[in-house]
Amino acid sequence: MSTATTSLECKYPDAWTGKQKKYWVEIQLLDELENPIPNMPYVAENAATRSQCASYTGKSDASGIIRIEGLHPLELILHIEANPLAEEMEKRALRRIGRAEDDSTVKPKATVEGYEYRYLKIGQLCNALPEMMPEWKDKENPPKYHFPDTRFAGQTIKNLNCRYVFEVCPFRAWSLILHHQTDYSIVNAYNFGIMANLSYSREVQIIHYFERECVDLSAAPKLSDANDYYAVVKDVPFSQRYINPRFSTTAGNIIEHDTQLFYISNDEHVIVAWRGTQEPRDWLTDITFSPQECPSYLAPTGKIHKGFLDAFECAKDKSPSSFDDIKSFISQKKQLFLCGHSLGGALALIYAAELKSIQPLLYTYGMPRVFTADATLQLTDVTHYRHVNDSDTVTSVPPDVNLYNWFYEVYGPIGSVLGTTWSIAELFSQKITGITMGDCFWHHGDIVLFYFTTQVVESLQCEGSMSAPHCRKIKYRLPKKTKYYLIPSLAEDKNISAKIQDIQFIRSLTPDSMKTFFPKNTNPDLDSVLTNPLNHSMPSAYLPYINNQLVELVCPDAPWKRKQSNATFEKQMSDSGIPDNEQERNRLFAALQRLVVETLKVTEQMPEGGPAFERFRKTKQEYDE
Repeated sequence: MSTATTSLECKYPDAWTGKQKKYWVEIQLLDELENPIPNMPYVAENAATRSQCASYTGKSDASGIIRIEGLHPLELILHIEANPLAEEMEKRALRRIGRAEDDSTVKPKATVEGYEYRYLKIGQLCNALPEMMPEWKDKENPPKYHFPDTRFAGQTIKNLNCRYVFEVCPFRAWSLILHHQTDYSIVNAYNFGIMANLSYSREVQIIHYFERECVDLSAAPKLSDANDYYAVVKDVPFSQRYINPRFSTTAGNIIEHDTQLFYISNDEHVIVAWRGTQEPRDWLTDITFSPQECPSYLAPTGKIHKGFLDAFECAKDKSPSSFDDIKSFISQKKQLFLCGHSLGGALALIYAAELKSIQPLLYTYGMPRVFTADATLQLTDVTHYRHVNDSDTVTSVPPDVNLYNWFYEVYGPIGSVLGTTWSIAELFSQKITGITMGDCFWHHGDIVLFYFTTQVVESLQCEGSMSAPHCRKIKYRLPKKTKYYLIPSLAEDKNISAKIQDIQFIRSLTPDSMKTFFPKNTNPDLDSVLTNPLNHSMPSAYLPYINNQLVELVCPDAPWKRKQSNATFEKQMSDSGIPDNEQERNRLFAALQRLVVETLKVTEQMPEGGPAFERFRKTKQEYDE
């Protein structure tokens, strides 16, 4: 046990004359997992030591205990040396359960023993800002969570002849749980959905998210005050946190595109999130869909949407240092993740095509078509999951037909107008005749479909006499409908460990039947007749549905609305009169829905996965879809 005393011969002021009484105090330093924190150099002072007497110094013992003896009955101020404390607490993990003081397992045990208890951050104990924070730009404003007291006043100890238990919060930060793999992960989908939504924010909000939310351990980082989407995260040493979020925009020149993105890195990975359509100039980018030859650095053959390519190259021209930064991060063998919504998804795909040799992982939401078929076929090595919210209008443009004609090349700038006019005429012609020729626009990647599913019943309605009946077939929709989270790639996985009846049914389907329901490189046929632009919003359409699916998987026993909707719909499937082809389709959809739980396993199997889901359960919320 570490014990410190001062000399009984020390000369005190007149008010403290006489032999010093033998008061004592013990302070035990524990982390959130109840482990002791040994070998911490400390300095303790009171009014007597400040009157030119020696301070109490020493180190905590193997049990994390500091014992100071020979005290006058005066308030004692304790400091722990900053650098050793910060270095040690970087190594300590957080408790598995919630982040509130009431979630502590140390507190109740200390209370039962009659000890004084405090939950402390390192900034409430140390004597200065640790030297290990050179990257922190604003030294006058260190992260408030870890350093709530920038005066470094230390801990005041008033009661003597007793033990204090100080539970010290680890010096950690949050990192998004991400999986760089070819299989789909719903945790990836959720966390990248948050990043895609964050890309629409102002620079100050993006910086706040990574420099404040991601170092505030009171809860997982939250998207905004308006949208309480708490990311699925793990804790990492503070020195391995996200550093220097960078914001890049081409705004400022009325002629140019208004392209915006942000990127961030830590010791493990790099995230680049591209913003979707927001400004008026973005709409001009979207509708400039004339196909032009792909630059060779993207694909050796095929064509690309002109507006998207121009916006991408504008971003690179206006901010070359940003793209140099990203290449520098990549050269450090960090994993690269790309994401974006709408136009942002299109730009992220173009960037993935440029960096295809390093195999970036791409998740997009509500993105339009970018490349024609010839170019898309050159990008098979890019792992890309493309989320489509049912009848989202933007995912249907440009149409999957050949829109190229010679006007685009012959007449210069005016050729875009003439070419577009001719393309629209060709579009109507191809839709009427059903004949498509040439290099058509195709979607890239594996689809993840949020499908609003209905069921039709057929019956015969007969009139006239029994000898001469006149019958006709009547079709009508049943009242119950639901929305499924469909991941067709799960049906291709040979190592799925889900319910055997689902696997047997899915594998009984032929590849041709799967292609009928989920054709490659385009969108499936929908139960709705028209597309719907209201299905396109990231914060009100995509992110709520992904959140609710994750909530259902993490908390399977709760009576969630979407779970009840699925169950009611599947009960209705037993009604007679449903056509065989629709019965087979909806059975497939229901089976695929049950397989979504498989996308959670990669996170569950991580050492950090269990605690991450415990925190997510604490903050879970079901949103209106």
